[in-house]
Amino acid sequence: MSRSKTCTALVLQVRQSGEQNREAVFLSREEGILKATLFGGPKSKLRAYVSPFHEGILWYYEDPVRNTKKITDFDVRHWRPALRESYAHLMAGSALLEIVLASQGSGGPWQEAFTLLSETLETLSTIQEAGIPVIVTYFIWNWLKVLGLLPELEHCQNCACNVRPDEVVWYSSLEQQAYCSSCGEPIQRTERERLFPINGGGRRWVARILELPASQVERYRVDEQTLAQVQRLGTELLQQALSRPISYGDTLNSRRSYL
Repeated sequence: MSRSKTCTALVLQVRQSGEQNREAVFLSREEGILKATLFGGPKSKLRAYVSPFHEGILWYYEDPVRNTKKITDFDVRHWRPALRESYAHLMAGSALLEIVLASQGSGGPWQEAFTLLSETLETLSTIQEAGIPVIVTYFIWNWLKVLGLLPELEHCQNCACNVRPDEVVWYSSLEQQAYCSSCGEPIQRTERERLFPINGGGRRWVARILELPASQVERYRVDEQTLAQVQRLGTELLQQALSRPISYGDTLNSRRSYL
């Protein structure tokens, strides 16, 4: 069995290892999360190639005895330099990578997770700063879909009714259930900080973006209030899943925030 392997991979993280080497973490289409060592000092061309956001064909050597992997080559197909040209783009892109790392690449299916991250980063690198909140929110909800954690928002978990298309649904982060307006009203008195409203427009927008590639999301406009509701609920669901906050700078709000 050959110890030299190849895969399609996207760089998530690079850290210094010793004086000369670096440890890189990839999301690969074939194997999911993959960690490998990049040997060589500053003069090594691979140091420039193996960098966050870069995507391409990775060659590596696997030592089954030591349980280590060594990067032998990386043919970059997508460089995405625009993600480093503005603070907002850099923070948004870094947030997406952090989400993938924190959830261990979703645990599978790898191809679906890889395609979602790759297409979202590619779209993020081509849009104006004003469109960043929409793209990040798109990724949050679609990543919840990959994780199998989408909430049921069309039925009240208390009275089992079908909510009206224009009705505000209240999602309880404590109970992890959605309530119609009537059932949610009394709960607001005791759990207001744990309740997340989402109106009919927000639910329809979420349903639509779950069917679209990232490149088409900006065609479906959403007002600021509705986007804020969708973003806040998706953020809460993702934070519960990861059990940790993820900073994303100023990409979604005018102040520093956390997922």
